[in-house]
Amino acid sequence: MTAPTSSSTFDLVTGAAGFVGQAIVRRLLADGVPVRALAMPGDPALDELRALADSDRLDIVEADVTDRDAVDRACDDIRRVFHVAAMVHAWAPIEQFRAVNVGGTRNVAEAAFVRGIERFVHVSTSDVFGLPAPGEVLTEASPFREWGEPYPDSKIEAETWLRRFHRERGLPVSVVYPGWVYGPGDKAFFPSLARAIADGSMTFWKRDLWLPWVYIDNLADACVTVADDPTAIGQGYLAYDGDTGPTLQQVCADIAAAIGRKPPTRHVPMKLALTAARLAQRFARSEPLLRTVDVKAFGYDWRFSNAKLRALGWTPRVPTTEGMARAVAALPT
Repeated sequence: MTAPTSSSTFDLVTGAAGFVGQAIVRRLLADGVPVRALAMPGDPALDELRALADSDRLDIVEADVTDRDAVDRACDDIRRVFHVAAMVHAWAPIEQFRAVNVGGTRNVAEAAFVRGIERFVHVSTSDVFGLPAPGEVLTEASPFREWGEPYPDSKIEAETWLRRFHRERGLPVSVVYPGWVYGPGDKAFFPSLARAIADGSMTFWKRDLWLPWVYIDNLADACVTVADDPTAIGQGYLAYDGDTGPTLQQVCADIAAAIGRKPPTRHVPMKLALTAARLAQRFARSEPLLRTVDVKAFGYDWRFSNAKLRALGWTPRVPTTEGMARAVAALPT
């Protein structure tokens, strides 16, 4: 643990070396808030955290959220928690997802609760509301629906436990449900699209697919907005920028232009893609090129309402057109 030069009460950010975690750390530091950044030991992105400005107000702790004792020590002298740490893009058994996404959440929440924290902001996912029916608009009142996939189903289990902990023990929890997060610093979503376009494997199974985009800095703003508002305790908020963003096909065309490739146009029926993914997973000895969770995620039009978040005073300060341009420009060519 590297202690800041001044004594402070911290906001704790778990998963702080990740894409979303780093964005929240930057936003809090910009606001003058001392931050304790919890990251996995040996995480390759730790150097990026250490390079952040105002490091005299940044305390970096290397600990696994599944390690209850390490989490307990990290929760000393904290005011609020932004719990971002999660297993997301991984080819692993459901037990590993549950250990991190459910067990890790319990460890952080219980350790924070006994210290009387002001707020526990849980960064969940819009996936918890399930695969949408045709024309369905998902809201915070929509029921949780499992996918039969490790990531969304373990996030549902974690939040179900958090809601119960809030009701029974009074944990001051607020939940943020991000849409499709993008922007500079992303090491997963846009880079994977760029690789598939570059090697000619990019394939669509839903034509003119619209996704609820949320720019990374807008999401960090949303998390802080929720943490600052006393009416947000016990509430959840869908976070996405609005209905004016491009389709996935348009985004891929922009990425293709940026990396000097032809825009992808290959399309196969979703049922065929899902069958291929199931077969690939069944016989895979390592992570398959196509997974059922990806086929499901990119096979539906996702329609949300962000009215509840906007009612707190949040608006996306980076427009989608500008955000997309920044994200594409940040890709390696």
